[in-house]
Amino acid sequence: MNINLTTNASKVQKAIQGFSKQMPFAMSQALNSTAFDIRRQIVDRTYPQSFNVKNKRFANAMFRVEKASKRKLSAAVFDRLGKDYMAMQAEGGTKLPRGRNIAIPGRANQRTATGKIPRARQPRQIIASGKAYKTTLRGGQQAIVQPQGRGKVKRLKVMYVLEQTARIPKRFDFYEDANTVSRRKFDKNFSKAFARAKATARRR
Repeated sequence: MNINLTTNASKVQKAIQGFSKQMPFAMSQALNSTAFDIRRQIVDRTYPQSFNVKNKRFANAMFRVEKASKRKLSAAVFDRLGKDYMAMQAEGGTKLPRGRNIAIPGRANQRTATGKIPRARQPRQIIASGKAYKTTLRGGQQAIVQPQGRGKVKRLKVMYVLEQTARIPKRFDFYEDANTVSRRKFDKNFSKAFARAKATARRR
């Protein structure tokens, strides 16, 4: 999951004669500044507004910038952890099972601060431990349940409901906010970078 910022320096070089040698440097600096502006937006605003954040450092650790250079006029903001579910949250869509069903965590199955289900409470592990089992609830809903309480009659806590597909709503405006910041910031960042490049050229 990433967004790329690219530019075509050759067209701008033709329009600004006399400083063409400084153009790649100015472009790369503008791309990098804009990429960091985008990352700041995603980490500080977009991510916290999209999710119930328990670990405020998670987004900061997840999103990184791949910087541009004079020879590579392309910068990117990307998810270094490679979380597939983050791309689905940003795009929306239908999740298909790897096996027979998709195990959707129930409300009783609390996630950690990073948004994960602990390994010991994941479907295969919790069934293998003997603490839970698959069953069909009233109404025909298949689920993985965990018995609670003492005595013969126990309350069943729904750890997962089992579905053949799952509709994932789009809730993370990663691409939209990144494009908005790019349009708003790039021209200003380029003006500053080009001014620095011209000043450096004149001093030589």
